[in-house]
Amino acid sequence: MPNDRDALESALRIARLEARVAALEEALVKRSRELRELQRHLPSRELLNLSRLAGGLPPVPRGRYDLEIWRETTALSTANVEETLVDLWQSLTPVSPAAR
Repeated sequence: MPNDRDALESALRIARLEARVAALEEALVKRSRELRELQRHLPSRELLNLSRLAGGLPPVPRGRYDLEIWRETTALSTANVEETLVDLWQSLTPVSPAAR
């Protein structure tokens, strides 16, 4: 009877795993629906910050590098590249909770 018992245990394990997969698929469908709803209602900057926060990164700081305040032009202008690069790299560094 060991084969019957092994078969029964395998069948039960498969049934449990199938139930878990079904629950995960249902949760994924629900989460996808929620994310599509957020995409319909949130501005792109807020979606970016939501994604960064979910990934453990700080939100993009508001300031002189906000895309909303940039104006496109073909005219050449002077720039402080080093300072800009330092600022941009610092914006990617996670801020510790103690520093907030």
